[in-house]
Amino acid sequence: MVSESIDVLDETLFQLTMDVVREMDARATEYLARDDHKFVPKRRRRSVTAFDSGWPSVGSDVGATETDAIAYGKLFASTRDAIHPIAYEDLGTMASLVAYVHDTPALLQRVGPTLREDAPVDLARSVIDMIIRNLPTDIYDRAKALGFELDGPDIVNLYQQRERSWLAPELSRELVVPLVLTSLELEDTFEVDSHARIEALGDDDLRAMASDYDISGVPGPVADAARFAVVVDMPPLTNPGEGRRFLKAEDPPDTAGVDLICEALRIVSSADTGWARVFQRPRGWAARWKDALPAYSLLQTTRRYPSVFDDFGWLRSGRTVTRHELERLPAATRALGSADKRVRLASRRLSTAVVRDAADDQLVDACIGLEALLGQKGAELSFRIAMRAAALLSSRANTPVSAEEVFDIARTVYARRSEIVHGSTSERAARFPVTGAETTPTSDLAVWLLRQILQERLLREDRWSLTDLDSLVLRRLEPS
Repeated sequence: MVSESIDVLDETLFQLTMDVVREMDARATEYLARDDHKFVPKRRRRSVTAFDSGWPSVGSDVGATETDAIAYGKLFASTRDAIHPIAYEDLGTMASLVAYVHDTPALLQRVGPTLREDAPVDLARSVIDMIIRNLPTDIYDRAKALGFELDGPDIVNLYQQRERSWLAPELSRELVVPLVLTSLELEDTFEVDSHARIEALGDDDLRAMASDYDISGVPGPVADAARFAVVVDMPPLTNPGEGRRFLKAEDPPDTAGVDLICEALRIVSSADTGWARVFQRPRGWAARWKDALPAYSLLQTTRRYPSVFDDFGWLRSGRTVTRHELERLPAATRALGSADKRVRLASRRLSTAVVRDAADDQLVDACIGLEALLGQKGAELSFRIAMRAAALLSSRANTPVSAEEVFDIARTVYARRSEIVHGSTSERAARFPVTGAETTPTSDLAVWLLRQILQERLLREDRWSLTDLDSLVLRRLEPS
């Protein structure tokens, strides 16, 4: 039996709700034991497999075949029919629960929805009664799905989660944003800072996040192909009550923290990454559950990933973000969060460059970022940027790059930029010679160059200035 000393917000509500849960179980057990019952609702379960590339593939809901996969909550409905054999009116304890809520003004205010003044009275009543009935039904169905004892402490925790959704003044939550088609050298959780982390996603997470219908234009195989997610703690929600939240549209999610981490990830690694869906995950409360799956609510679907992902990207394996690159992520994120406007502009331009469809647009974005970091008013902008980039990357302690090579790359990038912005039909600078007869798109090198400069700005121990770089060039011109 459940201990009498339990931490609930309304003791009477708890007792009445648990009375309904126990009666539901008795009625369900009786119905399922009959030889003449005609219908037993079953839980549906999505398959989670993998493409040959390794990316996960989430299937549609399919009927379960296990004998213990009964969807107990679906045995009950407002009206008894062929597929809902037990009506709520058959439960005497349900009537007592409904009456208590209607007779308790403080509860009724939390459960009642916000409707227009001219809305029919019976509409408000029907919404309220639906929310009340959902409380024990959700708890009972969840307990059966998880295999909980109906008189054990686990089911009390389920009640506490649902009660907080009704009555708690504030609701703790976090944003969970799956990184699509992003491979990380990570098995569990990686802490970015005290309020953000990257978590591995399991099959049940993918099942809970999948959707059969999506009009956003994001291909389902892209949105589903995620094994990791950025998780960001958010300020608590002011809770007006479950009824008032029921008909209220969700505010657009604040993804600034997620974008900051994704920008930093693109700076420390050249691996393609991005996101498509934003979920809210409640902490210590729940407004709804599905079977035994984690509780996620979809807030937004949008395209924040490289366009190449849409071109059957789930059929190709991608580059993995290494553990070494991940270890640099917290420092990059921290530095980026406190960086000045010019650095933040450069970081945003790197992110927009890597999700662009056209190579020329990528190059222009990268050049804007380079100018924010290395540019200065005056003549010969491209020459100044090339010299400063060469001085910076050739002087770094780890893996320095030839100053001459960096200078040539930067000059070619700006020659291509000039062709683009002036409408030239020339393609002379569209590709850059690498070795022998091999060439690479100049746009790729522009993105590479911007990434390298951002790494030096955010992770280099000496906080260099443009004057420092110019002095470094002059010193190297002096005779030895």
